[in-house]
Amino acid sequence: MEATSCPRCGSKAAVPIVYGLPGERLMARLAAGEVRLGGCGVGPRDPEWHCKACGNDWRVSGPGYPRRRPL
Repeated sequence: MEATSCPRCGSKAAVPIVYGLPGERLMARLAAGEVRLGGCGVGPRDPEWHCKACGNDWRVSGPGYPRRRPL
């Protein structure tokens, strides 16, 4: 997955928000700071990215945006 810049602060310290029940591999990625967990339920307007610098969460896909591949 291609990293993105935070629309609030411009930081490149963005990590994807992953939804669903995490397994061992995902928990290891969480411990390494590579992802953020978003919970088990996901809706069409839930955020996709989290900025570790300022705490902002945002979404980049939807109508008019390209679809991303799942992790």
